[in-house]
Amino acid sequence: MAKADPRVTKRRVTMRNHTVVLEEDGSKKIVTSEVVDYVRPDFLDAYVADARTRWADVQVSDEPDAGPGGYHGETHVPAELDHPLAGQTFAATTEED
Repeated sequence: MAKADPRVTKRRVTMRNHTVVLEEDGSKKIVTSEVVDYVRPDFLDAYVADARTRWADVQVSDEPDAGPGGYHGETHVPAELDHPLAGQTFAATTEED
């Protein structure tokens, strides 16, 4: 098993809502909406607390996960968070950073 890159500290946060939809024939089906984000540990608690106010199910990965942007990907801290970094965007880095 490959050793994890110690620079990767983000956690995968998966958020889901479930909605019952009435079909034209009168039947009902459940539709699940899912959003996945990769969140740095310095604002993870605030992010999860905020997500739980709007999503029925919020799960955080146990292991670090850089996500599709990788370790060097851009990071945005949502403006609505109760956190000093709220509203800031941190540019992607390069291999040399």
